[in-house]
Amino acid sequence: MSRRTICALFIAVAGLALVLGLAVRSWGAREEFRFDATTLKDTTMWTKVNAEPFRISVAVDSLCAAPTAADYAPARKLNPHAASFITVYVNNIGREAMFAKQVQQFPEGSVIVKEKISNFGEGHKPLLYTLMKKREPGYNPEIGDWEFSVVAADGKQVEAVGKLENCQGCHMSKKDSDFIYRAYLKSE
Repeated sequence: MSRRTICALFIAVAGLALVLGLAVRSWGAREEFRFDATTLKDTTMWTKVNAEPFRISVAVDSLCAAPTAADYAPARKLNPHAASFITVYVNNIGREAMFAKQVQQFPEGSVIVKEKISNFGEGHKPLLYTLMKKREPGYNPEIGDWEFSVVAADGKQVEAVGKLENCQGCHMSKKDSDFIYRAYLKSE
């Protein structure tokens, strides 16, 4: 073989190895979901589920001790629903399941966002956002393969993500509705 042929063959094999290496590294890597609360107004991406903020029930509030002024922030971390109203949004993937008359399983890729505010009225400021994302089968089968996230009031800073115990503890009781609370949906 000529030196030119060997060199061309070496370049071809190196190029193929590089391409295969990149493919192997990206194979199976899932796209990371990034949340930005400023997109919630984009009706091509999100559907607002409840027209008016929904007051979280006393039953949910009482799952953790009510916070005092001194311990409000730590209590909020234990119970992100304490003393708040929520506005719920769903992405296009989960829209049909959210509004179905009969309870449906949400498809993989569904995202539900709960915007938490402390009072109902004009100029409310979010306290935080909680998200549920339906992951691939087998991710977390005990709770319908949902992943939970808590995002700070700025709508971008992720405070926690994954199989969050306090989120799972509450949603576990809603197995019959794919682990989703639906009290904020208006009954017809």
